[in-house]
Amino acid sequence: MSTVIPVPDNWQPLFSRWEELRHGYHAGDKDETVRGCARQLETTASGSEGDPVLFWTLGLLMLTPYVAFGNPGPGVEDKVVAVLSRVARGDDGRTCAHGWHPYEVDVDDVLEHLPACLGMLSSPVNQALDDLLPEDLLPELYLDELEDQEAEPANLSGPEILARWQCPRTAPGFARAALDYLGATVR
Repeated sequence: MSTVIPVPDNWQPLFSRWEELRHGYHAGDKDETVRGCARQLETTASGSEGDPVLFWTLGLLMLTPYVAFGNPGPGVEDKVVAVLSRVARGDDGRTCAHGWHPYEVDVDDVLEHLPACLGMLSSPVNQALDDLLPEDLLPELYLDELEDQEAEPANLSGPEILARWQCPRTAPGFARAALDYLGATVR
């Protein structure tokens, strides 16, 4: 099955665990959940374009509130920072034609909208992308704030915003956003 962004087959249960942990009601081993996501990102970060690097990066972004404020065990934060740093360096200063990317949205807004957004981003490509709306891919509050400015992304169509999600610079951008959330710098 081809998807808009690559995701593992078992992405929904993983995502549910990350959401539980982010909201503080995860009954499992919190540190192992974080380490597992970091291991998967570490494994896929150097892979091909078809690997789910953005998915695992978004997973660590979801888990950063726990890492930052949830008192994780020894070595958890260091592992997360190391893996995110590697991904953050992955764009090697590349430029693209996009004037804006989804990682430029406030991290907390992205985290709140991510469940709905990831559902859309992981859907089969053969769905009617012409019907894709900007609010399917970005927090509506963010779009409302930009609408008066007539700036990107407020003036972009759903498929144009989707192209920004698919840009090779998006995963490194979200990795940098997660590092910022943790108060860490790219190593």
